[in-house]
Amino acid sequence: ESLALSMSFLDVGDVQRCGLVNRLWYSASQDNQVWGVFCQRLWQDKAYVPKRIRAMANGDARHAYAESLRDARRQHPTLEELLEFSWCFRFKKSAGPHWIQIDPYWSLDHKGSPIASTIIRKFKPDGTLERLDTHEALRSFSGEQKFKWTVRETTDGQEKYAKRIQVDHFPSYVTSRHPKNWGFLMQSCWVLWTSFPMPSQGHDKFLDDCHLEVRVDDQIEEVHRYNFGVHGHPGGDGDRMNRVVIETSNGPIIVPFAQLAQHLDLFAEDDDDDDDDDEDFDPDVTPDSNDDEGSAMLMDDDRKSRCAGGSGMDEEADEDDEDEDVFPDSTAMALEIDRI
Repeated sequence: ESLALSMSFLDVGDVQRCGLVNRLWYSASQDNQVWGVFCQRLWQDKAYVPKRIRAMANGDARHAYAESLRDARRQHPTLEELLEFSWCFRFKKSAGPHWIQIDPYWSLDHKGSPIASTIIRKFKPDGTLERLDTHEALRSFSGEQKFKWTVRETTDGQEKYAKRIQVDHFPSYVTSRHPKNWGFLMQSCWVLWTSFPMPSQGHDKFLDDCHLEVRVDDQIEEVHRYNFGVHGHPGGDGDRMNRVVIETSNGPIIVPFAQLAQHLDLFAEDDDDDDDDDEDFDPDVTPDSNDDEGSAMLMDDDRKSRCAGGSGMDEEADEDDEDEDVFPDSTAMALEIDRI
């Protein structure tokens, strides 16, 4: 017992090596008390570890430790988990100044608190959203106008996970996992949901707009559909029946949405070409053929500065070497645990 207690102060790798000394040390290295301590250390800063895994730690903490590492690699919630959480909501800056101004995440003074005051909703089994906060902003999310939600896309395989959630006719929410605390995220190009209390600005770099993956360009067709009031979603059962009515001086014109979207994309490409032409020629700049590497460094610095400034959707996240591998040995560790 004293040997097992001593091992609980070591890390997992050291305990595994101790188990190779002899049978007595091997037995101590398998002690549930030792692995119970490891589970506590691993889970203490985690927003989510499934209840079945936490319960497993009471009888087989070593197996619970390995299972939690495996589960952390899963990127999408089950339907039961989606309904279980109280989801915190905020707009991304790409939604525009009007929505930022009425969003409590952005508009309230959190007085240095690491946790922001946010809109909170619960996804109900009947396909509605239940309001859990007291903020007046966006009461329509669960007020008289009941927005409906549905699982739009699931993973393949025997056990289904929710990859994409559709709420009313807004751009759909793509699910993912927080790389550090194992909580779940849902995001569109305009909004972010977290399955855990949302950190205030500056307290979690992984939730900064510039680090979030879903951008307007990724959902441009859904954005067009929302802005033109076209219900349904691309590829849906009634997709071919979607029409947009455009009022003109000669009367209304009914246009298939797919055709309209194609024209909008062509216009966007023309604008991009014009922008590229403007950037290619600057009479005040003398070209330097030997400065390719310096230009790349300047571009990288510019991306980092924009990300730090929180300017929104057009930035790409910079790579932080320190946090590049969130679970550097998790997979190998879980497999190694099972082999012992």
